[in-house]
Amino acid sequence: MADSSLPKIERWFFLPPIICAILLLAINLTDHDIQVFLWLNQQGRFAGDTFWIGVTTFGDGLVLFVLILPFIRRRPDVAWSLIVAWLLIALFIKGIKIFIVTYRPLSIIDPSQFRLIGAPYRYNSFPSGHATSAAAFAATICIFYRHKWVRAAAIALALLVAFSRIAMGLHWATDVLVGLLGGWLSALLAYSLSSRLRFGTSRVAQIIFGVVIGGAAIRMFLVNHTDYPQALRVLQTIALGSIVFTICEFALARRNAKARQADETAPQPGH
Repeated sequence: MADSSLPKIERWFFLPPIICAILLLAINLTDHDIQVFLWLNQQGRFAGDTFWIGVTTFGDGLVLFVLILPFIRRRPDVAWSLIVAWLLIALFIKGIKIFIVTYRPLSIIDPSQFRLIGAPYRYNSFPSGHATSAAAFAATICIFYRHKWVRAAAIALALLVAFSRIAMGLHWATDVLVGLLGGWLSALLAYSLSSRLRFGTSRVAQIIFGVVIGGAAIRMFLVNHTDYPQALRVLQTIALGSIVFTICEFALARRNAKARQADETAPQPGH
């Protein structure tokens, strides 16, 4: 029997992956992947390197893992769905990149023809891991939160992260589109699995997740695991913000629990 408290998947939710599939098909049929990449890469010149490095950091797998931390106490159902999605996209990305060898723009195009930011990667282009992760996170937020501005912000950030991979000269448009498509569908599958495997929302699971992700947040605060020195402040801000927010959440919950217990044990008037 279905749990009526679970959010329902709305019809519009299938529109983003359909759009990605249509664009992907159009690029493949016209064989214009290089031209599309060069044009989009050129459009990204409106912002500097530091801006795109900051944006693309929000698609990093560890960053999005740490961003699950604030949901653990307040919304364990969201946290559990995000964790399952994170595991699924890790399998999706690593599985494809292990069995399929693809070349990045730097291996195909003269570097003088496009803008390249960061490390000169040449291989393992398909799919874009950052786009996949950002899409899965945004899709999960859209499933559980109905406010239009929250959904719009989540989708906008995911698209910006995806575009940053092209603006930085690291991925083809097809890499990004497959990433967005795979991430969105992974979130759907994760929601379905997490809704059935409810042990991930238990108190014990919350504690385990909190310890593991909290440890990841501390490491991220201390060590810049990316190839961009400019990303350090962004990483530290995300890590510290997630830790402080979570500590405050647990402290507030503990205080409220004590207050309720005191009310229950206090003598009632007239007794």
